[in-house]
Amino acid sequence: MSVDINKNEEKLGTGILENGIMSPSKDHIANGIKKSSEASKGSELPFGMTEHEFNKCQAELNGPRMSNLEKFCYGVGHVYNDMCASMWFSYLLIFYEKVLLFDATAAGAILLVGQLADGFSTPIVGMLSDMENKIPICGRYGRRKIWHLIGTICCTISFPFIFSPAYGLEESSTIIQSIYYACFVSVFQFGWAAVQISHLALIPDLTPKKSQRTELNSIRYAFTVLSNLSVFAMTFVILEAESDDVPSGGDDAMNGTTLFPNEFSSTKEPNGCGTSNSSLQPSDLIQFRTIALACVGVGLIFSIIFHLGVKEPPYCCPKRKDRDVIRMKKMDWFKQYPFYLVAVLYMATRLYVNLYQVYIPLFVQDTLCLAKSAVASVPFTMYLAGFVCSIGMKHLNKVTGRKGTFAIGCFVGMAGCTWAYIDGYSDHYGFVTWGIFVVAVLLGSAGSTLLITSLSITADLIANNTEGGAFVYGIMSFVDKLSNGIIIMIIQACITEDPSYYTDILFYACGGACVLGLLITIALIPVKVGKRRGIAASVCSLMDSAGDNNSDTSFSSASSADERCVRAATAGAYGKNNPGVDVLDTICESLSRRKSSTKSDLVRKRQDESFDSTGGGVHGNVNFGSDVHDVS
Repeated sequence: MSVDINKNEEKLGTGILENGIMSPSKDHIANGIKKSSEASKGSELPFGMTEHEFNKCQAELNGPRMSNLEKFCYGVGHVYNDMCASMWFSYLLIFYEKVLLFDATAAGAILLVGQLADGFSTPIVGMLSDMENKIPICGRYGRRKIWHLIGTICCTISFPFIFSPAYGLEESSTIIQSIYYACFVSVFQFGWAAVQISHLALIPDLTPKKSQRTELNSIRYAFTVLSNLSVFAMTFVILEAESDDVPSGGDDAMNGTTLFPNEFSSTKEPNGCGTSNSSLQPSDLIQFRTIALACVGVGLIFSIIFHLGVKEPPYCCPKRKDRDVIRMKKMDWFKQYPFYLVAVLYMATRLYVNLYQVYIPLFVQDTLCLAKSAVASVPFTMYLAGFVCSIGMKHLNKVTGRKGTFAIGCFVGMAGCTWAYIDGYSDHYGFVTWGIFVVAVLLGSAGSTLLITSLSITADLIANNTEGGAFVYGIMSFVDKLSNGIIIMIIQACITEDPSYYTDILFYACGGACVLGLLITIALIPVKVGKRRGIAASVCSLMDSAGDNNSDTSFSSASSADERCVRAATAGAYGKNNPGVDVLDTICESLSRRKSSTKSDLVRKRQDESFDSTGGGVHGNVNFGSDVHDVS
């Protein structure tokens, strides 16, 4: 019985050996499907597939399709967190310093406690979220969504108390009140971390396609911007409605308005700003509590939409998952060089975004002496610019790539920080009337670009290893929260009476974060994010470098050396439960494939009946269509 072995090898390539039967690898099925999909309808389907099997495999390779409704429901799943985070970063320090009259160090300590609680919660929630939930009801609901629900409950029972008076402790010392607030802050930050990590980890679970992941990140950030805009709009309306500082006429008629500074007032505070009611004061406590309650109410509505509209894919045990994917254990991530670069990149992004979000309100109040409603109008401008920028982020990523897009964001951010530094010191009238809004546009656009791109790069790092997605996001968030808390605490501890202090923060702290992000981007240029290198892959790389010129045609039919390495790894070291034997199998298989220098030599050796008597190989039945041959 004769058979064209070479033709079959070219068709099947390097498959996966299962019970002595050679089956086509996923890569070759994918290649066959791509070629067949380009051909006209009615042409021969690859590997003898029926049309139903072909369509099923094509849908599986392309990933599950997400409808626009599902994308919308996913996007609003983080609105609650975003609205709370907007108040947390933008108004926590100014609320505790101006309204509750805490000193700068105590206010910074409360923020630090929250950042530490969030930082330590994220890896724990990430590991628990990655595990299969053994509780039947929770397992059917989804391992990610159940943690999202837990986090939502924690935020609801704690967040309103952070922007309210210390009930029952109003006359107590600052230390006692700080402990009171720190308890609620810790519960809130745990809940916030649970929502954030579970929501981010859903992206690789919902779709394997990079374009769709970028789109989901863009939609997510678009709703983040809209959430921030709604908070700032509410703050502006509520503060303006309750404000009685706008005179009806006279020379001081402009004092206290949003667009004009208080420096023209005849009475001055120690920081050089006017003493009119345009500055935040203890009487504004009720307004901040109202804003916090509004955030909770609106956030709950969108959380319900998320839980009703998003169906989490069923959990698949990694051991039974597609063997073309190398399973990553928790400690394996720390052996990957790109993991550390992406962690620092994400940290730099969050430092830039959080620092300008925290100190812009203080900058407009204490340095520029704008009215209290400006603590809403200037951040509103920042996030509006960020929203507009996020709309074209998908197309910009396609043109310049992720690293190029991130570099562009860094340059725009540095331009905004530099402008604020130069005109902030010059005390130019044009800057406080319109220049600050141009700076806000630059800062907001850069923040949008950096945040979307860094999240997309993190999703690329996870790639198909969704079994560790939440853990990776947890580690990234831990580094982010820890660094933010420590740096903000240092800034608060070093605060001076000089109003220009916040100008230096915007330039050195925010600008420095952009410089750090740019340096990491340069370091990432030669790095392929998402590439895994295990033991078996390293062995194959050595074999490739030593004998690429002598490799046989069937093994080199794979598209690249990396594919051959992954296939060898998935067929050996990651396909069975004995890693030691499998690594040896990989070495032996690579060596045996390189024994023959030409395709004709391989055919001749396989047809030689005396080959079986040499004992030089392991025998198995390889199924090529309807013919079976005993080969080594």
